[in-house]
Amino acid sequence: MKKVLILLAICLVVSCSSKVDLAIDNPTNEAVLISVDSLLVEVPARQVVWVEMGKGEHQIKLENDSVIKYNFTQNVYMVNPTLTKYLMYEEFYGNTIYQNMHKSSIPLKTVNYLGMEIEGNYEIVEDVINTVRWDYGPREVLPETVMIEDGDLYTILVKLTDPIELYESIPEEGE
Repeated sequence: MKKVLILLAICLVVSCSSKVDLAIDNPTNEAVLISVDSLLVEVPARQVVWVEMGKGEHQIKLENDSVIKYNFTQNVYMVNPTLTKYLMYEEFYGNTIYQNMHKSSIPLKTVNYLGMEIEGNYEIVEDVINTVRWDYGPREVLPETVMIEDGDLYTILVKLTDPIELYESIPEEGE
């Protein structure tokens, strides 16, 4: 019984972590500078730089001298210093006969993305600070296949894509 209580206490401490991971994303073709509190971070073109900090209020300063004070309470955030519009969507893995059974976490609607009207389960993510709600971030490739747990009929993965990534994924005519 004593071992069970110790294990439970360790699990509680680990799950209530006091650290925050920031993924600072730069989807552009030029390097970006950003300050997190007193730390100056250079994010190379088309890269993500991770910063670890404690939970609580922190200050983000962008290259245009905008200052954002934010109370970080979750474990993982993405910082969007370029104010890029990202597209978030779900990818269905499983037999298509089960696709209608799935209730999407992203509401069905029409969004305007890169000048295109797109109808479906899409969401535009464009805030400077975003709680990570996706499984695969910008420039992370979705798997072609996934293992589906015993008893499950399908699996859903949520993907966040940046404009260049989306453009590069569109096949050219004749391909």
